[in-house]
Amino acid sequence: MFYRSFSVLLFILISITFSLTAQTKEDWQIKAETGLIQLLKSNNEKDLSTTRIQLWTVSPGVTVTTAFGHAALRIFQGEEYGDKDYYLDFGVYDPSPGFLWRFLKGDAAFFVNVIPSDSAYRTWDGSGRGITATELKIDNNQKRKLFAEIIKTYDANQKGYTYENFTNNCVTFLRDIISKGLTPLELKEIEEGKDTWRERVYPYSNTIVWLNINETLLFDHDTDKKRNPHELIYLPNDLLKSLQQTSIPQETKLILKDRWQKEGKSSAIWMVIFLSILLFSFPAKFLQLFERIAEILYGFVAGIGGTLVTLVYLFTSFSFMNETIAWLAISPIDFFVWKKYENFKNKKLYFYLIGIRLFMLVIALILKFTFYQQTLGNLLFLSSFFYLCLLYKKRNEFQTLFLSNK
Repeated sequence: MFYRSFSVLLFILISITFSLTAQTKEDWQIKAETGLIQLLKSNNEKDLSTTRIQLWTVSPGVTVTTAFGHAALRIFQGEEYGDKDYYLDFGVYDPSPGFLWRFLKGDAAFFVNVIPSDSAYRTWDGSGRGITATELKIDNNQKRKLFAEIIKTYDANQKGYTYENFTNNCVTFLRDIISKGLTPLELKEIEEGKDTWRERVYPYSNTIVWLNINETLLFDHDTDKKRNPHELIYLPNDLLKSLQQTSIPQETKLILKDRWQKEGKSSAIWMVIFLSILLFSFPAKFLQLFERIAEILYGFVAGIGGTLVTLVYLFTSFSFMNETIAWLAISPIDFFVWKKYENFKNKKLYFYLIGIRLFMLVIALILKFTFYQQTLGNLLFLSSFFYLCLLYKKRNEFQTLFLSNK
């Protein structure tokens, strides 16, 4: 149950935002898939001329699993939301027993999703999230090439694919389809310092507390590497930006307004906790009355966070979580500071635990500046400051136990 309870945090890890789950396919779903494939394979000039293609980008929601937004293709012919109007995405998962465990391990299967566009529209409308439709004004030859890439990708993944947050999600499939079928997509205008996967996440992680935890604790050093303009595209808004920066004729319009009011204040919560621990840990006489607050607060935050990152480090196989040093910065060992020093029957054990944690922090610092250059400065500073201050305040007891001559 403990590990299951942290699944909400780990969703953090993904940008799957579509709530349509994979069930046993019903007749209407099979009909939609068959109809789309027939439309894509048609080589009739009239059919091609009357077929329209839109990129749908859906605004972020207010939960962890909807926080990044969503992207899909709408391909239709004839009357809008009629019998030949199809919605295609790569963001549906298998909810069968055991999915949660497979997902947490990083080897769960996700699938291609084809449904009538009116069904998708009603779903997003019911969720309160907006849809921006960008129609591609391309000629028949371009449509042939694009449709060939869609069919190729559909055939390769209809039996399932392994989800990856940054490299194999609903956006990256569409990015690659458009890049191979029409023109290479890349972010030509990149804000200064926004050239890593983690940096692209910040605006989203700042809106939801649990997402902020995920970005802070679970992403490893790989998310801090500088990426080329093509690799950086893994979020719906960036996919739309990159498409708009091409020479492809297009028309963009808002077809469903976002009705959620989202505010980015989650990082402020952690800043308050961070500063409180630093302040009350400081070895000043006038703060002695509050030092237990720092110990309890740090033990709670670092103990729970350390347990989470340790479990993730040991049991998951997501590529962006495999080489994190966060489990050295915070640890389940940190729970020990909840107990007062005076209540330890074995006083030496208290200092042994401090020694272990300081050793772990030294290793983390060495790794940070050598093999694993991970954005983890705040956590490392917090833990190092806390334990050095703790050792300094207990220096007399330490000398009595270890340095006195008897």
